[in-house]
Amino acid sequence: MFAPGLDTVRQQAALESGPDVIVADLEEFTSPADRPAARARIVTLMAECRARGIVGAVRINKLDGDGLDDLRGVMPGAPAAIFLPHTETAAQIQALDQQITALEREFGLAPRQTEIVPTLESARGIVATAAILSASTRVSACLLAAEDLSADLDAVRGPDGIELHAVRARFLVECIAAGCVPVDCPFNYQDATALAADLAWARRIGLKAKCTVYPHQVAAIHAAFTPSAQQIAQAQDMIGRYEAARDGKPAGGARVDPPDYNTARRLLARDARLREWAQASGDTALS
Repeated sequence: MFAPGLDTVRQQAALESGPDVIVADLEEFTSPADRPAARARIVTLMAECRARGIVGAVRINKLDGDGLDDLRGVMPGAPAAIFLPHTETAAQIQALDQQITALEREFGLAPRQTEIVPTLESARGIVATAAILSASTRVSACLLAAEDLSADLDAVRGPDGIELHAVRARFLVECIAAGCVPVDCPFNYQDATALAADLAWARRIGLKAKCTVYPHQVAAIHAAFTPSAQQIAQAQDMIGRYEAARDGKPAGGARVDPPDYNTARRLLARDARLREWAQASGDTALS
């Protein structure tokens, strides 16, 4: 969930929407004149996130812009991750890594505790994904943009999202190959039906995380990417029927084919991982 760096009303709405991560934005959603005050506010916001069991992160500006001042201003708040916009080269990540390392030392933070999340917003960034994601051990996730990427591609936007399907699928493959979590691009239309269809498509191809700037979308995203009680029960039943038939026992019900059996097993494995994460983070939503 992205929130402006200085707007406390929108930050509070973000906190109350129940996201897994809040990204305080110093780039697109904070004017240059407001950035000094926003950096100080974000230090407080990071503490508020931790108090609620929410991961607190910050999107800074590019290092050749206000990024170095942003970084110095927010690092006393110990953000869990720094998002770097318009990433196109491995060198950008390496330079950010060096700056974070120096500031962790200066502010007495645990070394290597701050992750880096590159944001891919251009064709050049997409084709360099492998190099970008392997540029630093701090990189464990990557974010795909929507509007700047669409502008770079000269894509015609629409609520069905077909103009970005190919690049989103490629982004997923690149991230999985690099061992990074792919964070899908935001859905920027105010159309609940189209959002549901977009989330279903994203989950179908394997995406499991998505960003948003709208607090009211958080619940829909969680519902799409978190196995429901009904889905878990169906998966357990499917696995039971498949394994009974495989072992020559009475299975009952319709035939279960191997692809559906394997999908069911992955769903249960994902549910188990989410429950482990919830227990570790103190989140009772899955209990």
